[in-house]
Amino acid sequence: MTTKRKTVTIMIGALILFIWNALSWMVLPFHSNTLKSIPENAFDTAMLQENLIEDGVYHYPGIPNDNSDESFKEMEHKLKAGPRITLMVYKKGETEFFNPKTLILNLVFNLLTVVVLLSIVSQFKNKAINNVIWKTILIGLLIGLVSDLPQMNWYMFPVKYTFVNIMDHLVSFLLLGLLFGLFTFKNFAENE
Repeated sequence: MTTKRKTVTIMIGALILFIWNALSWMVLPFHSNTLKSIPENAFDTAMLQENLIEDGVYHYPGIPNDNSDESFKEMEHKLKAGPRITLMVYKKGETEFFNPKTLILNLVFNLLTVVVLLSIVSQFKNKAINNVIWKTILIGLLIGLVSDLPQMNWYMFPVKYTFVNIMDHLVSFLLLGLLFGLFTFKNFAENE
């Protein structure tokens, strides 16, 4: 594979991921149907800003710091009474919905994803399009198995939310598999 073909593949692949993510999150209804907004009157934002002094990921009720039996019994009582918030990201102060830095960082993540996946697929002996597509889809499925399903298990993410995220991986890696099979390794498969 030439450096030019590799570079073009990485650029097109990153663009494919970027476009798919935009379509998946902003055009198609699947993600928006799995995310719920906390009602305005559900909590006092001034109190949150006063008590949550650090940006971070929070949960309620929190794990006791002292590990005493009494603290764990109190936590269990709160769990039985509800509610439970398993993950809530808190960012103090002003934020932007479409921050250009966030978009650029996502594009960098997409580039890195394509570079790593291309490195893996380059190691395959059989680069026929069907083989490349199935193996890239399996890698996308593996991501869901080691990331999304454990989060569903431990953090109680709903099945529907988890399924949509896994489908995102599968579609992303299918599209990259098509790019690799139809463009990147086309001559390799023909020569085998």
